[in-house]
This record gives sequence, C-alpha cells and structure tokens, in this order.
Amino acid sequence: GSVLEVTARPGDNIALYCDCKVSSGVYIVWIRNCSHENQPSLVLRGSDVYRLYSLHFEFVKNDSSDSYDLLIKNVSNADEGLYYCGTEELKVENNRYITSTFVYRYSSMTTRIILSKQQVPVMYLHIFSFQS
Repeated sequence: GSVLEVTARPGDNIALYCDCKVSSGVYIVWIRNCSHENQPSLVLRGSDVYRLYSLHFEFVKNDSSDSYDLLIKNVSNADEGLYYCGTEELKVENNRYITSTFVYRYSSMTTRIILSKQQVPVMYLHIFSFQS
C-alpha cells in the first residue's frame, strides 16, 4: 500500500484518516509500529482509548467514510512511527467445539508521523507579529 508522510511539530494535533468501514460486530482498531526500538507497538481500540488514553488519543467518527479517524493530541517524539487502521471482528464457530477467533482486515493506507526537529525562534515570531 501507499505511505503518507506527515511532519509535525511537538505539541501539534494530528488527525489520521481511516478508510475501513464499521458495521455490526466489526470495530475499528488503530495500530502504531514505532520507528525506535524502545517504543512498543500499540493497538488502539475504541474502548481502550476512552478508558486509558483519552488525554492523548481520540477516535473521531467520520460519517462520510463510515469509520473512525484517529486524533493524536499534543504530539511528541514518542508518537513517531507508522500508523494504520483496520477492523476487528470476533468470529464464533460451532463445529465440534465452540471456538472464537478475532479476524483482522487492514487498510492499504499507512501514515508515517515524523517530528520536526526545527523550532521557530521566539524572537522571529515576535518580530513577525509586529510586521503583520
């Protein structure tokens, strides 16, 4: 699939688009694979986001795509990495034994978040504001 690169500054808010659709019993998940080894991969589910990560991540309903985009608030170096969305569905089969498995389908789109190392000097901002 294609990779979209997004460069952000520390403290920015970033919205990532998901093209997977929700339906009855099918839920959106967001996965982050980090570019640095000391950060583990992260799987975000809607229930976890509201319970554990509500200050940093938010699932935003996108009615036009029938999906949930991911809003990352106050982005930092720890957020760098590859993000992609997918769907999670619990399948229950009743053959000889009742078994349940999670079935995942992933988007063909991946977004790479890169934090900008450059900061705009405060003096420049101050001078610029007087000129405008």
